[in-house]
Amino acid sequence: MAIINTLQKCLDSPYLFKDDQAPEKIPALLAKAADRLEAAANLQATGQGDPADISFLSYEAMFSCLRALVYQKGYREAGLRCLMLACEGLYVRPGLLDASFIVAFERAQGLKTPPAENLAAASAFVKRTLEILSA
Repeated sequence: MAIINTLQKCLDSPYLFKDDQAPEKIPALLAKAADRLEAAANLQATGQGDPADISFLSYEAMFSCLRALVYQKGYREAGLRCLMLACEGLYVRPGLLDASFIVAFERAQGLKTPPAENLAAASAFVKRTLEILSA
């Protein structure tokens, strides 16, 4: 299979597909994002546990937001790259979501940023996702 680097290639692949029931999964995804964000904030506030857990929980919150956004458009993913390309094509290019959210997600995934920065990015991403979905 060719390298998948565009939304159209994702749609032509088995990694991104239409699913009319996808929007029904959004409440659970938003609940998970809120749960992970709260857990990360609690870890940071208490200073207990491994700081890497803050980054991991922040990443999971952002991942849930990515999924919720793509699911809102009636798509499901079977691959992370296509999820990101779908979010870029459906939200970033039309100007609904700043590309910095996708960059922050990628950086959190690689554990390349400090935990506090990942938590701040996740908090902003959750807030923006809620704004988009309630518009």
